[in-house]
Amino acid sequence: MTHILRVLIPRPVWRTYDYVLHDATSNALVGARVRVPFGPSSVVGIVFEVAARSEHLGELKQVMNVVDQQPIVSEDLLKLAFWLASYYHCPIGTVIETMLPTDVLRGRAINLEPDFEWAIVPQGEKVEFKRATRQQETWNLLVNRGALTDPEIRREGIARSVLTAMEKKGLLRRKPLLPKYQFQDRGIKPTAEQEFAIQSVLGSLNQFGVHVLDGVTGSGKTEVYIRVIKEVLAKGRQVLVLVPEIALTPQTANHFRERFGSVAVLHSMRTNLQRFEIWSRVGSGEHRLVLGTRSAVFTPFKDLGLIVVDEEHDSSYKQSDSLRYSARDAAVVRANDLGIPVILGSATLSLETVENINRNKYKAYRLAARPGTAKLPKFQLLDVRGQSLRGGMCHPLIEIIRRHLDGEGQVLVLINRRGFAVSVVCHDCGWRANCQDCDVILTLHEQPCRELRCHHCDRRYELPDHCPDCSGNRLVSVGAATQRVVETLAEAFPGVPIRRIDRDVINTNRKLEHTFTELQLPGRCILVGTQMLAKGHHLPNVTLVAVLRADAGFFSSDFRAAERTAQLIVQVAGRAGRAEREGEVWIQTYDPDHPHLESLAKSGYRGFVETELILRRDANFPPYSHLALLRAEGSNSEEVKTFLHQVLREVTGTSTEKLGPVPAYIPRLNNRWRCQAALVDRSRKRLHEALGKIAKIPSPGSRIRWSIDVDPIDMS
Repeated sequence: MTHILRVLIPRPVWRTYDYVLHDATSNALVGARVRVPFGPSSVVGIVFEVAARSEHLGELKQVMNVVDQQPIVSEDLLKLAFWLASYYHCPIGTVIETMLPTDVLRGRAINLEPDFEWAIVPQGEKVEFKRATRQQETWNLLVNRGALTDPEIRREGIARSVLTAMEKKGLLRRKPLLPKYQFQDRGIKPTAEQEFAIQSVLGSLNQFGVHVLDGVTGSGKTEVYIRVIKEVLAKGRQVLVLVPEIALTPQTANHFRERFGSVAVLHSMRTNLQRFEIWSRVGSGEHRLVLGTRSAVFTPFKDLGLIVVDEEHDSSYKQSDSLRYSARDAAVVRANDLGIPVILGSATLSLETVENINRNKYKAYRLAARPGTAKLPKFQLLDVRGQSLRGGMCHPLIEIIRRHLDGEGQVLVLINRRGFAVSVVCHDCGWRANCQDCDVILTLHEQPCRELRCHHCDRRYELPDHCPDCSGNRLVSVGAATQRVVETLAEAFPGVPIRRIDRDVINTNRKLEHTFTELQLPGRCILVGTQMLAKGHHLPNVTLVAVLRADAGFFSSDFRAAERTAQLIVQVAGRAGRAEREGEVWIQTYDPDHPHLESLAKSGYRGFVETELILRRDANFPPYSHLALLRAEGSNSEEVKTFLHQVLREVTGTSTEKLGPVPAYIPRLNNRWRCQAALVDRSRKRLHEALGKIAKIPSPGSRIRWSIDVDPIDMS
């Protein structure tokens, strides 16, 4: 029997394509892969629909081969794909390309044979391998280390064929290594607040609902997740837990393994093969507890029963290129389609989530206290007006640091700027070192070598010995960054270990994990770093958090900058006082009367939210309106601006407000001029109707590239 297959092609195309398939016997191919001709080559696509006829008038091409006999992309994922394409105004082919792992799109066959544990079979006499050197090495390895699992053996570079050959000789035996989920209570008794949240979620496990854990840092949100996950796994269903960054996956995965025995981890640092294997085994139901970063929201599940989005406010959940989706919002949509609950957790909820709570769309549970004797740290402001700074720090702050170190405490210093100095200027004429390819100031680095560096295009420059404008020799560095703070603290506190955490020194996940493992040990220590420090790490010995340059984010042209700054301050402040010892938070500022800083100091993040929501409402900014940013870039600034004007003309006659076009916050990056415009509307429906009129406007050749960003997180 002949069928027409409507196929999703992983290319930037807006529709499905029809192909002929002979001898198809059922509709089980929906969600399966097929290889089809496309243009001058062939691609692996996903069957979206099996039809009796095609609306295409010409002759249809034939399917080259069927890759899967059963669906590998679930029905709810196909539905989610079309929602993503519609909501973010992105070609459906780009959505499919983003959702699926590389090896899926390459047509790799799915092999669901489980991993095994391999052990030697004792021999009565010495084993001779003659010229089978790999078998000899494998035998020696297993004799010395005992039984090893497939993943451990793969890390040694030993192929499965070597193992099976030895098995046939009776030298090895194997047994299946299947995930086991056995809950460990660890003697932890939930608090009354935690228990109320747990029971409320458990009471609605079989229906959709968004449950928000609004918990202060260290209040035990993870324990609530674990208790709910326990019950979902006990019912034989699967759970997806999303975390914002790869840096958080090792400690969270270890915590889950301690409590459940097994967890599958998905993130971009996995190899293509590893991601493909985990993705496949989750789809078969073998893995039932999955932890992953943003793209894990697209994993196929056999029977998904719960989604958890930890640190739901984090901007890392929003992809910044291609399909500009929010994994948090996609998780909510997917949970709604499946009729299952989703838990959003954070100590610093996004304002969109706060507004959804206020409108009774989401149900909130407040965790206002830390379990046990741990207390929340106190916020205090340090007015540095009129004070001389030493390495970015005033004298009173250095003395506060000394007091905590003398008490055998650990100190965390946040300065969200890597490098040595913010810029280099001429003391005589005011010349400032700028990047030749970007409209940004160069940052001075002293390590690993003395140079000027652009933090956007990463171009490096030698530090001049005189001013290029006036030939003067009085070049001075201005502003402190992580390297200068470390140098200053090393001079002030000789003999005290100082660790720096920024992308210049912590460039692998393993380094970050090792550093934070060391910090679990008691003893004096100073930790200096950027926002990498604020990402949910448990540092029980930190008694002081000092925040430098806290004012910068409150004066940005990006309306979301104040929210991000407040979240960063509160999150990093939460590293203090997490054990028995009370913590302090000191914030250096040139504007101690700023309403946002006053709100944070007096009422914490909730006070900031109340102040910021009033400002957002008055300005008609999200969450009280809906916003889409139109970005364009090209080699000629006027051409880019003219193009955006033309795009905006397509939405004239609508009530949707049009803003711009204007130069981007950084007008030029990598010698490409950047311009942006915005569409704003109180009605989400009207906004998307306006976007629908312009979404398919093609870029005018390679000279100009443009994109639509719905619900943008970053306005720069």
